[in-house]
Amino acid sequence: MRFDPFREIEELTQRMDRAFGGSVNGQLARLAPPVDVHEDEQGLELTLDLPGVQPDDIQIEAENQTLTVQAKRTYNRGEGRTAHRVERAYGTFSRTFSVPAKYDLTKVEADFDHGTLTLRVPRSEAAQKRTVQVRSGGQLSAPKTVDAEQGGTQQAEQAQQG
Repeated sequence: MRFDPFREIEELTQRMDRAFGGSVNGQLARLAPPVDVHEDEQGLELTLDLPGVQPDDIQIEAENQTLTVQAKRTYNRGEGRTAHRVERAYGTFSRTFSVPAKYDLTKVEADFDHGTLTLRVPRSEAAQKRTVQVRSGGQLSAPKTVDAEQGGTQQAEQAQQG
């Protein structure tokens, strides 16, 4: 595993939060679960590790090009038990992601399986590649693929002028 200074800082912050009662300035500490983000032709896929979290304790909000995931894992020591060491993270887990406008946050799908939350955010219809047939002298020529992200409007304007 490669050295990741940001992960090391995040883990150190979490340890400090736990060491000082799990609160920062009188508020419960918010822990950031690790995430993998992948992109393909269909859209984005975000995978978060939320071990020990129940599906009912997960809240996902998508608004204004922002995707927020919150989950809560509570610590239950139980009556008559003494804790000698508590190293696992408890409390509220939270991650917020800025999502580019080319993705459609109204169609987010979420799956939770064995402590792993997978979110799929499809590309918006306007950002999808599509085939456009160009007419020349009243005849259709070979179809051309236009990518909305990479100047599709510019290509369409050139086709109208030519």
